[in-house]
Amino acid sequence: MRLLKKKATVSKEKSKEQEVDPLLSEELDQEEFDSFFSEVLKKIPQKTSKVILNTYEKSKKVAETILEKNQVKFDHVFEDFLKGVDPITRKKSHRIIHAASLTAAIIGCSPIPFSDAFLLVPVQLTMMARLHKLFGQPWSESLGKSLSKELVVVSLGRSAVGNLVKFVPAVGTVTGAAINATVASAITESLGWVTVKMLNDGEDIFEQVMSFKGQFQTLFRALKTVSKK
Repeated sequence: MRLLKKKATVSKEKSKEQEVDPLLSEELDQEEFDSFFSEVLKKIPQKTSKVILNTYEKSKKVAETILEKNQVKFDHVFEDFLKGVDPITRKKSHRIIHAASLTAAIIGCSPIPFSDAFLLVPVQLTMMARLHKLFGQPWSESLGKSLSKELVVVSLGRSAVGNLVKFVPAVGTVTGAAINATVASAITESLGWVTVKMLNDGEDIFEQVMSFKGQFQTLFRALKTVSKK
């Protein structure tokens, strides 16, 4: 098993990150999202990206509301899951994962067919690539080893969609778009934090596929439990 160089990039600028004031931090969050959203749009079909852009402002408002509600419900679950990950690493990782979750929710709110997790694939891969870069790890090298290893992550998202829909509370009282956005953001955030946890522990998510799937399922079950309360 190849162990990764643990938190090489993340820990490098801890003191600098600690000095960032709230306004600058908010600006960095916005820059991350703008960059992330733009990158994802380039990876999806042009016709689909045009639909997303045409309804962007409306979809973003709904998506932000959904993420705020998710945060209230799920934050303590992620807090427990991330024991052992230091605060600065969490903060930097959160910037990427939040950008990914918001992007996924915006796509979910857009008036386009939401079949399985097809449109989540570029969001997931962009997020995990950025997290690997944050930790100083060679994402492109991992992806290049085998197409099937990439598809593990894709199929994981697809299989999770149906299950997530089942535990969204009050399904009959929310719009389909809101359900899609909730599903999309929850899958994305869970995948993101499992990636962070494994990278923080020095593991390769593709060489340790079973561990990746197992941790995702553990986190997923925890989200299902709190959503029912």
